[in-house]
Amino acid sequence: MHRHPPALTPDLIAAYRNARYRVVSPQGDVLLPVDAASPRVAALLAQAEAPWAAFVTAYQPFSHPVSAEENAARQAELLAWAIARGMSWLTGEGGPPEDAPTGTSNAWAPEPSLLLFIDDPTIADTLMLTFEQNAVVLCDAQGFCTLRWHPYLPD
Repeated sequence: MHRHPPALTPDLIAAYRNARYRVVSPQGDVLLPVDAASPRVAALLAQAEAPWAAFVTAYQPFSHPVSAEENAARQAELLAWAIARGMSWLTGEGGPPEDAPTGTSNAWAPEPSLLLFIDDPTIADTLMLTFEQNAVVLCDAQGFCTLRWHPYLPD
């Protein structure tokens, strides 16, 4: 049975929209722009021969802080989940925007993440249900990236 995420506050929604989502690729770091297209992201999907990619972390379930040990175990479980399904991936991290002042509500420790190459965008929903995440960044083959919110959250 899946838990429902708590209602999102305007500040949390803004944090997701303004976060920096960075993927480590053999050609160098690639930023995933929210609600925009990137030729570099399109190139990653073309290279992986995938129609979709989901950028996800297992850290901080539903944005609730947990111990470093629990975060590490959750992230290892996410990687094992992807490997068990034969998925290709790149590592990365999601974090505050570059210009976020330290010590403000816009600053948090970057979270290790995976860019999973997927065949079907509904896999993003499965990831959020399984790993208790409010949202993932979903990118299509044209390199357009958007936030996909948890399926139990209102539109």
